[in-house]
Amino acid sequence: MGGCCCRNPTSPYPTVPMEFMDSLKSKTQRTRVVKVIGESQKVLAPPPVKPTQIQYLYNRFCQISGEYRPNQVQKYNFYSGLLSLNPLLPTILNCMFGDKNVITFVEFAMFLSTFQAHSLKTKRGVKNEGKDRKLNYLFSMYDHNKDGRITKVDLVIIVHKLFAHMMDHLQIMRIVDTMMTEMDCTDTNQITFRDFCKAFEVFDMAEMMVTFIPEFRGRSNDDGKSSKWFCWK
Repeated sequence: MGGCCCRNPTSPYPTVPMEFMDSLKSKTQRTRVVKVIGESQKVLAPPPVKPTQIQYLYNRFCQISGEYRPNQVQKYNFYSGLLSLNPLLPTILNCMFGDKNVITFVEFAMFLSTFQAHSLKTKRGVKNEGKDRKLNYLFSMYDHNKDGRITKVDLVIIVHKLFAHMMDHLQIMRIVDTMMTEMDCTDTNQITFRDFCKAFEVFDMAEMMVTFIPEFRGRSNDDGKSSKWFCWK
């Protein structure tokens, strides 16, 4: 059985190119070895998303890029509309883009699929791998200079971004001191990835930091005149 779009009013966005669909399908159905904070680990790919969800993500990708059929998007494209109001946007984008200034749609979709909410059928192993990826991303957000450790300066930067509009400097420093005291298990005045993961053991990371990627239920244009159906068998 294949999934396809329903016959609703035409969308102003094009159908997801088949090479993108095939690439996402292959990337979400295989196990691969990746480097996680200095250590090579075997991890499962992010949970697969439905073709209709991929179409929704592609529509958003087109909106952000400002082009009809984009192959990539620039980091600066995200600094518009309501997105620009998020105080953590630069931190999130650094995590999404890494050292690059442009990403492809496949990279965009793979990043967001990490936070796809699990279903009741999701296997425990997939949930655990998703939790590890989230912790890796979250650690990267705190590790401002990407040196593999979180220092007091790193904490000040992230806490200031979150609470500068409602707290003064003294209050922010109190929060930073408390976080460092509770998370620094080695008394080295820095937080390692192991310390970070241990501190988050009290949270169910498989069920936190999740999003429900909507399904696109319209009909997309392939060339502005005709409609093209896509299936994922």
